[in-house]
Amino acid sequence: MDKFEDKDHYWERTEFLNFGKLPISQCSDDDIKLELGDILLPPSPNWFISDAVDSRSEDGLLVTAAFKTIVVYHMVEEKRLPKVVKVIPLSDKVLSVRLHRQVSEPDYGHTVASITDSSSVRLYNLHTGSIIAQHLEHQNLLVNALCWGSIGGEEVVVTVGNSGRVVVWQARHGVTRVHTLHQFSELSSVEINPNEPSQALIAASKDIVLVSLKDGKVLTQLHGHDYVIYCMKWYVGEGSPLSPDSAPTNSRAEALKESSNTVSDQGEGKNKKGPRNKSQQSNKTSAASNGPFIVSSDYGRNIFLWDLSAKRYICKTNIPQSTSGFRKQTSNKEKNPGKQHIALAWYKGNLLSSNVRGELLQWTLWSGGSKFKVIHHLHNRVIYNLEVIGDMAVTYGQDRLLHGFHIGNSTHMFQLPTLGACASSLSFCPQDVNRLAIGSQENNIRLLNFASDIPLSTQTVWQNIKGKVFSLSWHPAHDGRLLFGTGLGQVGWTDVSSGRVTAFAYYHQKPVYKVEWGPLVCPGESEMSDTWCAYSFGDREIAIRASSDPMADPVFLHTLIPESDPRKIPKDITEFSFSPDYKYLSIGSQDGQVRVYRSCDLELMTKLVVVRKSIQHLLWQPPSDSTPSYILAVGSSENKVYIFHLEELLNNGEIGSTITQASQELCGHESRVVWLAWSPHELGVLATASYDHTVQLWDTKTGEPMVNYGGHLTRVFRVEFSPADSDLLYSFAEENFVHVWRPSQLTCKTPGESTATLKEYRPRKVKETEVAGATEKETEKSQEESTKGEKKAASTGNSSGPEISVITSSASSKKVVSKSFFPKLHSVCSRKKSFHQISILNLLAQTKGVKSDLHKVKADQEQEEEDLEEDLGEESDAVEGDGGNVLPNIVETSEKYSFLLEKESEMASPEDFAYALNLYGNPHQMDCLMATEIDNHNGLGNIMQAGQMHCWRGSLDDHIRSAARHKKLNPFLVASAPQVSMKLWELACEAYAEQLVDEGDVITGVSYLVNISKVEQAVNILLEHRHYREALAITKCRLSYNEEILEKVVTKWAFSAVFEGNFDLAALLQLSIGRVEDAARTMARRSDPGSLFVSAKLYEHTGNEDLANSVGLLALKEASLRHDQLKIKSFLSHLPKLNWFQAVSCCHSVIRELLQQVSVEKEVYNCYLMRSIRKQKNLDDQEGQGEMNIVNGIVNSEDDHIHENEDMKLEVIAPPLWIPLLERIMEEWTAHGITQEQYPQLYETVTHNLSTQQMPTSVKQLWFLVSVALSKCLMNTCQKLGTNISPLH
Repeated sequence: MDKFEDKDHYWERTEFLNFGKLPISQCSDDDIKLELGDILLPPSPNWFISDAVDSRSEDGLLVTAAFKTIVVYHMVEEKRLPKVVKVIPLSDKVLSVRLHRQVSEPDYGHTVASITDSSSVRLYNLHTGSIIAQHLEHQNLLVNALCWGSIGGEEVVVTVGNSGRVVVWQARHGVTRVHTLHQFSELSSVEINPNEPSQALIAASKDIVLVSLKDGKVLTQLHGHDYVIYCMKWYVGEGSPLSPDSAPTNSRAEALKESSNTVSDQGEGKNKKGPRNKSQQSNKTSAASNGPFIVSSDYGRNIFLWDLSAKRYICKTNIPQSTSGFRKQTSNKEKNPGKQHIALAWYKGNLLSSNVRGELLQWTLWSGGSKFKVIHHLHNRVIYNLEVIGDMAVTYGQDRLLHGFHIGNSTHMFQLPTLGACASSLSFCPQDVNRLAIGSQENNIRLLNFASDIPLSTQTVWQNIKGKVFSLSWHPAHDGRLLFGTGLGQVGWTDVSSGRVTAFAYYHQKPVYKVEWGPLVCPGESEMSDTWCAYSFGDREIAIRASSDPMADPVFLHTLIPESDPRKIPKDITEFSFSPDYKYLSIGSQDGQVRVYRSCDLELMTKLVVVRKSIQHLLWQPPSDSTPSYILAVGSSENKVYIFHLEELLNNGEIGSTITQASQELCGHESRVVWLAWSPHELGVLATASYDHTVQLWDTKTGEPMVNYGGHLTRVFRVEFSPADSDLLYSFAEENFVHVWRPSQLTCKTPGESTATLKEYRPRKVKETEVAGATEKETEKSQEESTKGEKKAASTGNSSGPEISVITSSASSKKVVSKSFFPKLHSVCSRKKSFHQISILNLLAQTKGVKSDLHKVKADQEQEEEDLEEDLGEESDAVEGDGGNVLPNIVETSEKYSFLLEKESEMASPEDFAYALNLYGNPHQMDCLMATEIDNHNGLGNIMQAGQMHCWRGSLDDHIRSAARHKKLNPFLVASAPQVSMKLWELACEAYAEQLVDEGDVITGVSYLVNISKVEQAVNILLEHRHYREALAITKCRLSYNEEILEKVVTKWAFSAVFEGNFDLAALLQLSIGRVEDAARTMARRSDPGSLFVSAKLYEHTGNEDLANSVGLLALKEASLRHDQLKIKSFLSHLPKLNWFQAVSCCHSVIRELLQQVSVEKEVYNCYLMRSIRKQKNLDDQEGQGEMNIVNGIVNSEDDHIHENEDMKLEVIAPPLWIPLLERIMEEWTAHGITQEQYPQLYETVTHNLSTQQMPTSVKQLWFLVSVALSKCLMNTCQKLGTNISPLH
């Protein structure tokens, strides 16, 4: 522990009697200052541990051990909530905490000691939250309890744990002393003798021992408990805790007894030596009790009061389960309740305890018995911790509530709810601004009432709630009705007044991420009659339920519009939201598109095609007056927030429009934005919660950031404005806190200035090197354990060297089976993304007339069914002829789009393109591909895979005969032959297929199903296990003209490819079934120029010119940012409607060349706005100028330069000719055919399509925006001055 000796500066004491306001604290891991708000809901202290809560009355501090956090509260004896003054995060779970007994202690008064589940004992500075010292002397054994003691005037921390280990630690100099009580296996609790701090009273299971901390000797043992001890508390009052005059008496019985004793004495003439009544016995016992005294409780609800000097207990009592006197009939389970935790404390000489019903009791004890009175019954479950601070008793129970109760005047001071898990939703009641609902991952809802008499009155709703509460929504008209959705798919509502929960019968199969009340859409399409319906989003679909009939089946939104209707609801929904007047419904999807529908008839009003990643949250701005604003904010997996002003479009009733540019882009977050909140007080103020650990406030009227809150240490999930206070916000993150903060107290404006770091929260994995080797003793122990492990391994025969080598050689001798059923196709397609992009364009060229050809072939097959073999032969020849004609088309298309190739990459051969496209072609092309792959497997010796592919192809008959001739049969081929009867064979095949699927051999199992013609079932199993390529092969070979199944296979494969980020494959699949627009949408989700260009060509093929131009413009932008002029030129040649972009590209190119020149010629100051053109001329051309005189090959002019070429001829380069930047831009425009007569039209086009009102996120984007602005300025200036006037004039 020498490494802590140099930390004496931590022990410098400052006044700590009152924390006061601490807006600035410090993170324990990094020296990063945080701007923290207040903690509204802190994390819950640990259950079942008596030392999880500790207090100090001198300065009113209360500390709790809450999972991986130490929370420090400041308590005041007033009717208000305690203030969380410090939060200390830890990397491992903290079990118990202890404050020093005296706040005035100069070295340790400002520290807190703790133990963790990693067997470490640490000392923390309460001011900074940093670790002062620590030790690992318990050597990976569980540490159960700790306390403060003193030896020779030095303060020490005493910890006890398993194996009877007692560690005494002097933290200032890092000195430890270890004692072992060998007769005890587990030490569960420890308390220091207040009269002699060098002695510790330790609970060892059912016994109590007094141990000297100096030498570890056992001084006293106390026996009496029949159950394991839970809690111990020293009596620190004056005199004895027994009340001799408090024993209950019966006056008539005492009188009879006194009379009998008198007669007996007179008759016998003797004086009794013993006491005559119980009161006399108590008086003598009390007089003989000198102390010190300690009280203890066990898991059997027994309380013992011990006199340590007499080495025995002087009072024993059992706590009743209920104080009402009514004893209900108990079940067998209640007869053996297990551990029953009883917390203890002393208050002014009286004992306080809890019971299993959550009541707080005050006891009066005497030697012969006890009596109690109930102080309060604020908890509804067992109380784990009890602390007394002044006249206030603070209790914490299993209901996760922290209560403060003033014992002197019997007043309830506060009720503070705590969080045992992360909050998951947050919502204010629209009818009562003082009521806040918080959904928790503990399967409950907390209803906070800020206007209650008792600070912070809380109602917990948990009965009949199944799963984590992910979403909440208050009813807009019904007061106190709260809709909720859970992680198990449950949807229901609760009435706040009664706490009753009503659940809908239908469950979603996946978590419900959004619920909302709304009017019924398309009233004529369903039988519902409710004015307000419950909308829920789960399973990628929106369900509508009627609250009047919870048992009825829901109506799904996508069923209200036919699949063939262009207005159809997308299948990849991620979010939905009603407008404030409920006239419009916005729906976000995984590909980033947002659709706005009219609620009354689900007419598609507009489509927002701007975002390219999954939509996280949609929120309409609340109206400032009675007129709705129709401003929609969009948060997505991008780090931007998009604002759309839809007032003009929706008020005009325009239908079917497409918006390709947002009204505003709010840039600044460093990770995805998952939640939005509009201010109900100030118009245009928006709060955004992001995974970059911050909450950002924006002024959407100007697009500028206002303030940034960085008090969270993990990803932020929610933020909401207080409806009662315009300068108050509530937020929570991936931690057990709910923060409340004021923007007016913040100084940071952006996440970059804030304190939180951008990194995903992941539980820290403890490395082996961190667990072992902390001390020399631990190293020796690990070596001993390693030696034991080697001996054990040797005894079991697992460490034999020859056996291992034999196994290795045996394993290496086995034939490695190919992982893919299509090895050649896999090798052909394992190329860069340009191969897939050109493949898409080749397939696009072949899709014309494909569907009509398929229908024609199908009709010919039905008409000529009698002569099937002859027809199939002719058709195969025709297909082969077509295949030969495909290669020239592929060569032409590949050369046409060769600019899509990456640098230093070669174009694939036409045969490779043709082979890859066979997978997406007609069934006969698939048959050719299967034949090639089968031959490949046969060449590699993969007989089993070749046989299975013969099964898929339908050529198993010939294969079985060939295998029989060559003696290559296997169990699969044998089982495929009908041996006994067809019925038995089908039954065996189906049963064996099911068995193989359960064992994990899905491919072989579905092959058995194909053998018995259950092809559709085989395809479904393959889809379920994500074998999409195999499912497509079987479908096209065996169900070649079943378009419904084919579309199902391709759609699921495409959806999986999109989910995995393989957009090229998804686009190929979508295009193969004729979904050109879906393929375009998929390719548009990529950000590289090539993919965006391909998407634009696909949109162009569908006739959607708006989206083609919009995506093409994005491709040009990305190519400009990457300085790829070749692709820009090529793109413009294929996208003629975007030729206006040539003007911006020329300007951007000139500025980029100028910047490159500046970086080379930094000493020339005027080159920032000019460029130099050096004209080389021969010496003979300069003789007549008279400005130069060359003597012996030397140029006298300082402005000229002479170079000598290889032929020893002197050359002179003329002085630099400087051309202004703007004139050079105009030269470039003229060179590309852009005349001044085109400037007005170009100005309008550039202004409409390119906006400069955004914050650049990179230097490249900055200069691109400068190019756009400079182009607009140049065109506008020429337009105003006249077409024949240069802008330089």
